[in-house]
Amino acid sequence: MSNTPARIVEALHLGPEAIIDPQGNFKRAAACRIVTDTRSLQSGDVFVALRGERFDGHDFLEMAYDRGAVAAVVDTPVAVDIAQLVVPDTRLALGLLARHHRLQWQGRLAAITGNSGKTTVRALCEAILSRSAPVHATRGNLNNDIGVPLTLLQLNDTCTQAVIEIGANHTGEIAWTTALARPDVVLINNVTDAHIGEFGSAGHIAQAKAEILSGLSPDGVAILNRNDRFYPVWAALASHHDILDFGIDVPARVQAINLVSDAGFYRFTLCIDGDEIGQVVLPLMGRHNVMNALGAAGVAHAMGCDPLHSLAALNEAEGVARRMVMIEGVRGTTLIDDSYNANPGAMRASLDTLAQRPGPRWCFLGAMGELGHYSAQAHESLGHYARELDIDLVVTIGEPARAISTAAGVRGRHFEDWASMIDFARQSLPSGASVLIKGSLSAGMDRLVNALRSESSGEYL
Repeated sequence: MSNTPARIVEALHLGPEAIIDPQGNFKRAAACRIVTDTRSLQSGDVFVALRGERFDGHDFLEMAYDRGAVAAVVDTPVAVDIAQLVVPDTRLALGLLARHHRLQWQGRLAAITGNSGKTTVRALCEAILSRSAPVHATRGNLNNDIGVPLTLLQLNDTCTQAVIEIGANHTGEIAWTTALARPDVVLINNVTDAHIGEFGSAGHIAQAKAEILSGLSPDGVAILNRNDRFYPVWAALASHHDILDFGIDVPARVQAINLVSDAGFYRFTLCIDGDEIGQVVLPLMGRHNVMNALGAAGVAHAMGCDPLHSLAALNEAEGVARRMVMIEGVRGTTLIDDSYNANPGAMRASLDTLAQRPGPRWCFLGAMGELGHYSAQAHESLGHYARELDIDLVVTIGEPARAISTAAGVRGRHFEDWASMIDFARQSLPSGASVLIKGSLSAGMDRLVNALRSESSGEYL
């Protein structure tokens, strides 16, 4: 599972066909890592110089040499005393190297996509699958056309299973990364209108998510959300594969039956292919997390995991930081930290959960990004929805989040600066209130979480 720099040089000079040659021109020799960040570079590594909007890896070749890189993959030669492999596009070269590496790996791989819940489903899958064998999984947000190859390049013989996230902000990205990953199992979790500004419509988002099916192995399994409006489209495209659907209140192979809600938390009986596996008391808040749990159970089942492992892992599930986790707040409040990201569907799901919590119920909302010309309508609609749910106070900061609090009417309050909002919250939050904090990553709502966290709340509740 390792490549020598010399063989990489040979392969890249011969072209992409050599990189993906089933016989392999550079496999099973002395250890060598492929890295794209000089900060993590070690002696003996090969450095791939990527270009981005705000960086150019070619500017760091001298640093790569000083830190012991034995070669660099570049698109333009640089005057540095290091072996340089010139390719038309270093990002594509990185992908082809990752694809070759993945093809040499003998384990089973599951790939997950969707507008919301990818990281939670990945974490749940990892928790379930690790009960039977070592698992390699995506770390952080490495789910794009750079992150997926880097994740694949970390596959090794110490694990026999892998679970990776695959995301996209434009059409064609998932088709490319799925072709590199060659998954045995894929899951499409949902469409919640994230990135709709880039894609143009929910239908185009659904089409982009469906690209994950194109890389599925012939005998692979497609895990599909039966409750999603685009399920019929995905099912038709996956008709030549085994389909394992999951859902609530619909006929599906993986189901939550006897669903009961208690202050935003749920318990249910997990049912797979008609067999009642047992009761799950899910430690994660929100009905949407029941769907995430079902999707993870479906992936694990398709990967050949004992259903009892799914049952045990779901009952012991741990929340992912900044994704619907409870924290003890100031003035005896309970903060619901969902500050990692936001889109219209996810915002509604979080408000639904807040509406089930003990009152008073307050929410502090930042803007949703990447909505394009849908932005004003989406934010305004969210304010109307919060009012319908009888949320006691809807507080927003910055544009275009103002439209949310404006649409919430007399229950809305808007701030333009952080200091004023934080001061208001610390002085005005009712004792015992349930407080949702959410916004897109760019909104930086985690700073409010930190400001309102009680001094004794070192850990999540």
